[in-house]
Amino acid sequence: MSRRLTGPSEQGGDSRLLTFMLLSVSILLFSQVFFSPRRPPDQAANGPAEVQADEEKRAGDGVADGDGAAAADGDPAPPGDDTLGDDTLADGAAAAIAPGPEAEPQMLPLGSVEAGGPFRMLLTLDNRGAAVRRAEFSSSVFRDIDGRVGYLGELGLAAQAGGARVSVVGPGTPAATAGVAVGDVLTAIAPSEDAEGVSINSTADLREYLATTTPGDEAVLTVLRGEERLKLSVPLTRPPLAVIRPESENVRLHNPEMANPAFDVPSLLVSIDELNGRGQSNPTVAAANNRLQNDAWEVVDATDRSATMRLRLAGLGLEFEKRFELVEVPQDQRDNKDYRAYHFALDVRVKNLLAEPQSVAYQIAGPNGLPIEGWWYTNRIGRSETGAGIWMRRVGIRDVVARYDGSSLVQLQCSEIAEGKTAPIGQGAPMAYLGVDAQYFSVILMPENQDRSRAWFDVASAVLATPKLPEKGTYPTYNNASFTATLKVVDLAAAGAAGDTLDDRFTVYAGPKRPDLLAQYQPFGDPNYSPQYTIYYGYFGWVVRPMLWLLHTFYSFTQNYGIAIILLTVCVRGCMFPLSRKQAANMAKMQELKPEMDRIAEKYKDDIEKRSKAQQEFYRKHNFNPMGGCLPMFVQLPIFIGLYRALAVDIELRQAPLFGEAVRFCGNLGAPDAFYDWSWLMPQWFNNGQGVFALGPYFNLLPLATIALFLLQQKMFMPPPANEQAELQQKMMKYMMIFFGVMFFKVPSGLCLYFIASSLWGIAERKLLPKPTPPAGEGFSKPSASPKKPAPGDAPGKPKPKPQGAGGGSGSAARKKKTGGRKKRSKR
Repeated sequence: MSRRLTGPSEQGGDSRLLTFMLLSVSILLFSQVFFSPRRPPDQAANGPAEVQADEEKRAGDGVADGDGAAAADGDPAPPGDDTLGDDTLADGAAAAIAPGPEAEPQMLPLGSVEAGGPFRMLLTLDNRGAAVRRAEFSSSVFRDIDGRVGYLGELGLAAQAGGARVSVVGPGTPAATAGVAVGDVLTAIAPSEDAEGVSINSTADLREYLATTTPGDEAVLTVLRGEERLKLSVPLTRPPLAVIRPESENVRLHNPEMANPAFDVPSLLVSIDELNGRGQSNPTVAAANNRLQNDAWEVVDATDRSATMRLRLAGLGLEFEKRFELVEVPQDQRDNKDYRAYHFALDVRVKNLLAEPQSVAYQIAGPNGLPIEGWWYTNRIGRSETGAGIWMRRVGIRDVVARYDGSSLVQLQCSEIAEGKTAPIGQGAPMAYLGVDAQYFSVILMPENQDRSRAWFDVASAVLATPKLPEKGTYPTYNNASFTATLKVVDLAAAGAAGDTLDDRFTVYAGPKRPDLLAQYQPFGDPNYSPQYTIYYGYFGWVVRPMLWLLHTFYSFTQNYGIAIILLTVCVRGCMFPLSRKQAANMAKMQELKPEMDRIAEKYKDDIEKRSKAQQEFYRKHNFNPMGGCLPMFVQLPIFIGLYRALAVDIELRQAPLFGEAVRFCGNLGAPDAFYDWSWLMPQWFNNGQGVFALGPYFNLLPLATIALFLLQQKMFMPPPANEQAELQQKMMKYMMIFFGVMFFKVPSGLCLYFIASSLWGIAERKLLPKPTPPAGEGFSKPSASPKKPAPGDAPGKPKPKPQGAGGGSGSAARKKKTGGRKKRSKR
């Protein structure tokens, strides 16, 4: 923030400070609105008209709707029923195919959340639909920002008489460390063995108890293992970040009363889009899709890093198989945070079991349930591609991104998806990637070994994976954005012949948006198609990148991003010191010239054109530029915006604490400082932080300290007003500071830290350094002496007549007589 080095003129530094504040807030908070051009109605979002027409045709056949389930003309068949409808296969060819084995529902863990272990994440799979329920990071750097409660681990509790049965125990979780096993029946939980426990009959009971705990607390579980009753002591930890999670956990953050199991749709479900010319609206296909998404698939094999599941649709003569495989990190690379391991492989196999060929196309649903951390303060920007080029616009908390061969990145905003305003994604070209993008994390689907001369996918659509949130009490950006991708129809040969099986392999990136990490994922083997370009700094990227390099450099030897920001401030203000001193000299010279400027203003007060001309002539005569003191303001403006963008985009600044992880205050420099949690006192609309006067669930201290320092600078260095205009301007500044306090209330604490350090530097610089004096030059007036008090006989407010020159008449003679021959005053 620029210092106050002002003189009380209408071109003075007080107006410059006001201008700088207005420019800063305007660009910071409202610029995205002006860079959000509407797409022309006749322009497709991402492809030619024939792609849209094809999608409309598919929609008529019953493409999956927003809740993730396939729409059908009739009632879908119940789970386990894959009987044929009116459209039977020729000659009952499927009658001889044996149905697959019945499978029991179960959940499978892949990987681990052990910090420093062989895996970057823990995947929790569900064989019902062969889908992903949860993906949690193992790194201690990535913790849940909103969940500062005790963490036990995903247990997949299933209610039964007398307790809740444990369905899964993830390696590395506190529950696994304590010895909890699959099949145990959890009956109670207590803070100690002697304390009275709380009965547990469901996941909700366990969640409510854990909400009363904090990381580091101990919990004692009472479990039944066969006929044996055990008490297991569990040290609770801080929850890891789940990049894929049940959406009800996100809904609970902004509207607890709305959260329910209807939002918990798993990720990466597969369904049939077309079979032998029949679409999803066909009752037979609809019944098969109901089984694919809800039945328990047979678990063919499962290890700590891979799992294969299979489901046979005997009535259709098809067998589906899905295989998930995690990447293991070598021992010597476990400290390398950019090692290429934040992904898992997904293999989808479709096999024809009939003795005759079939044509099939399947559809894969994208990931959903990405975290909405910062839902009450996040202000993301992204790209908007139009016929005129790529523009910057404000986007949602979670958006859909896509990239095709020969095209630029496409970003579809969550609110537009919720309103049904997005066109199908597809250009008849091979897909590089398709994903869901959040502020600091992304989950991206990338086809592997795709021939660039042949597209795998027919079309993709941005959809809501779960029911649309009601408009009252929520905001469009809270919706659960995802996508569906439909593959082209493939002809499968008869069973046993070459070509009877379709094998597709995908890489699913689920990790942080680190440039060096994302750059290693290169669809088509081409670095130009890397998903690193989902990291977008806006128009100030040229400032953000060197600033981030400098911040990371300072952090490398301070190990504290708060100190690094202060060092960055010192570096910036030190480089600006010559400009600051020049600004001070300019202000001093302005104050010296002010009496003559005021006389010009008074002389031509009724003629603006002559007054402006006279002022310009006066400035040229004294070699004075009234805007010369504004340069530091404009130099700081891109730095201010650049730091704001850096804090909003750079993953390294997420969860970077000022005082350490144990202290909640300033525990995340990329977010407001969260000095005090007042959510218990405020209504939900206030806690959600949407709007100027909805300040969020925390009282923040640093924005108030920032504004207080601005006011202190104004009081210390702004001279008393010389006229009514200057007095009005100073009052306006004080009132504006209150408004700025509201507008700055939800900015990142790291940005406030920059302002505070800059203000303190400005105060010290003004106090410790000698006051600058302008150089005397030709025609430059010396400061006028303080006016004498009027003589007792003088009329108040009436100016004395000007003295005449030598031999100038009676006025001069009278003055000489009155002074009694005293030495004549030199003219000013």
